[in-house]
Amino acid sequence: KIRWGPAQGTLKEFLGGRARPGMVTKAVNLEPKWNENLGSYSLNFYSRVKRASKKNFLLVPEGDDANIICLFGKMSRDTYALDFRPPLSCVQA
Repeated sequence: KIRWGPAQGTLKEFLGGRARPGMVTKAVNLEPKWNENLGSYSLNFYSRVKRASKKNFLLVPEGDDANIICLFGKMSRDTYALDFRPPLSCVQA
């Protein structure tokens, strides 16, 4: 059942005692690193993203920068790439 309206509480509060360890993953944006060759901050999109855009991002579990769970970035003028893997589903991504 879906109810639309203002957000109330947190997922942890909603699940109460039913939450198990590892059931909820907090994802954060991966912070860009300084690139000496470019003279600017950059992110590694592993050749999936071809164009710079302020909409490009990488999501990682909090505290685990090596484990990318979602990649979104511009490939061409009107085309974007969205790659994801568990714990995200296609609906969440």
